[in-house]
Amino acid sequence: MAFASLEGLPDMRADFGFGQVCATLANVHRHEGQDAYQADDFMPGLRTAEPAATKDADAPPDAEAHSRLISALLGKKE
Repeated sequence: MAFASLEGLPDMRADFGFGQVCATLANVHRHEGQDAYQADDFMPGLRTAEPAATKDADAPPDAEAHSRLISALLGKKE
């Protein structure tokens, strides 16, 4: 994430492809009754609580939120 904030990533389509792979693996191992994961669940740079027009394009991604998401997916307590 730090590198991406400095250099940028070349291809969003590749990120989406990896998000699909992650979603597939997570869905195979999700609990019964749990909502299915989507590719963008693994792409925190695409999810935002504020409208895209007000988001600072040069702001780095939220590394803390990304870490919490990974921990939650792995079933770890904070």
